[in-house]
Amino acid sequence: MGMILSWLSMLVFSWRRWTAPIADSGREMDLPLRLLRGEVLYRDISYLYPPLAPYLNSLLYRVFGPHLDVLHCAGIICSILIVVISYSIARRILDRTGSSIAVTAIIVLCLFKPSGNLISPYAFAALYGMIFSLATLLVSLRYAETKNDRELISAGILIGLAVITKQEFGLASAITITGTLTFIYRNQWKVFVRNLLVAAIPAMMIALPVYSFLIWHIGWRTIVEDCHLFYTHLPASLVFYNSQRTGMDRPFLSILQMFGAAAVAIAALSLVVILSDRTRKTFIRLIPVMAGSAIVIAAVAFVSGTQWDGSPLRALPLLLVAMIVYSWRKCDRKADAALFVISVYSLAILARVSLRVPSGGAFGGYFLPASLILFCYLFTVALPRLAGHWAENEPAVKQVRIYGAAILIVTLTIMLIVFGIRFRRNYNIELIAQRGHLYLPRSSGPVIKQAIDYIETSTQPGEQIAVLPEGSDIVFLTARTTALRHQIMIPGLMSGNDEQTAIALLDRKKVQYILIVNRPMREFGLEAFGRDFYTNLGGWIDAHYSTVAIFGGSGNPDIQIGDRNFFVKVKRRVKFVSAQRIKCSRSW
Repeated sequence: MGMILSWLSMLVFSWRRWTAPIADSGREMDLPLRLLRGEVLYRDISYLYPPLAPYLNSLLYRVFGPHLDVLHCAGIICSILIVVISYSIARRILDRTGSSIAVTAIIVLCLFKPSGNLISPYAFAALYGMIFSLATLLVSLRYAETKNDRELISAGILIGLAVITKQEFGLASAITITGTLTFIYRNQWKVFVRNLLVAAIPAMMIALPVYSFLIWHIGWRTIVEDCHLFYTHLPASLVFYNSQRTGMDRPFLSILQMFGAAAVAIAALSLVVILSDRTRKTFIRLIPVMAGSAIVIAAVAFVSGTQWDGSPLRALPLLLVAMIVYSWRKCDRKADAALFVISVYSLAILARVSLRVPSGGAFGGYFLPASLILFCYLFTVALPRLAGHWAENEPAVKQVRIYGAAILIVTLTIMLIVFGIRFRRNYNIELIAQRGHLYLPRSSGPVIKQAIDYIETSTQPGEQIAVLPEGSDIVFLTARTTALRHQIMIPGLMSGNDEQTAIALLDRKKVQYILIVNRPMREFGLEAFGRDFYTNLGGWIDAHYSTVAIFGGSGNPDIQIGDRNFFVKVKRRVKFVSAQRIKCSRSW
């Protein structure tokens, strides 16, 4: 009941406040509609992920119509699936109360975190891939219990679907079923190989035809070298981005912060035991542990400065390795098999962020559900057992379990309230457009709303416009169109020939309006479109278009991408520019 109330509460608090405009969201809205109109993925529209998600969303548009509510409904249904699957996984190692707490943590930190929720994800490919991988984990656990080949076949189908949705989720799913079979048949290699093939064959029957079709009909160069579906030929910008995500940009600092996070977790767990032990037998033993943890935390905080948030989740890789080793060596109960399988999946899915595990949000929410289940296991099962062993007192086990659960419940309740307030306070600019009804962030919402109003009054539905370097949500919400192959102009993805192709397309289509959005690309190593990258395209736009409106930035005509104030510049083809230029400043 508690997790259901949490889900309903967060849904109400965040209602229509799920979409963070400009960054990634426009691609997710407009790409399926372009496919519905007959454009071909990869050839006509650049896309870095496998094809299932955009074509599935295109099918939803065909059935229900192109509207933002269609995507939001898909996200809500997916959130329900995540809750159901996660609860089923948690019940393998936790009782009902513990499972409810674990799923509530997933709801708060993954599904509805204001800094990035899963109702309107940065990529539906990640959301759908996450569901396929969690479902693979669940059927792997069921196979460990039943040894039924149907579960292996189901796992293979899910792996195949994950592989054609988002690659890393397919890899994590494959590692999970392989780890499950390794645990069960560690001394029966012939049986292991036979059962692995039972899972592998349906996965290959799904994935191989899809990728073969893409390479045959679209071309090897486009699929592999241009869209990087196999993570090859990556431009420097994507290498830079991924190194930041993984923590490999500063590996020694990342490892140091991981140990600092472990110290935070040890201090928190020690505090739970101390508060729970009425006999105080563990007090003397744990005080040095607390003191040592405090020293480590202070040292890491001093070295890291503002680059470390102190989250204990950074230590998850260490915890997961310990759980894998423990459950592998124990191997005498059904729960140990479940603990091993969940830990293997959690470590595999965290591989991309292994040295810098995020605390949920826009990127981390897809990787954390299973790890949060294990975190609750640590507080409500593992720690009470350890405390009972230390105190040599059976009541201590129950006491620590109660305190551990209470701390988790209080923490999650506070987070739920704080996140609900943030949703209401930060997303308060209502926008009702032709293809969507949502609340925009107060930091950028008024500017986006003004830009949308301008486009709706200055152009006709279906007219070609362009929004650079990113912002196709303006195109979608206003029922306009765009023909540029790159919907997100990430540095390094376009060659010089690609720039010339984009220029020729804008010229041939007689695109009257181009919007320049203050969307810095610092996470990719460069900042400003037209100045730091794609200078040919930017220079051509400056030569053939003139600024006719500036929304935000106090109407400063010289404002540049990277300014702290959000703005949108509207540029019009020179021959259409009137003598009187319009400058619009903030009106809120």
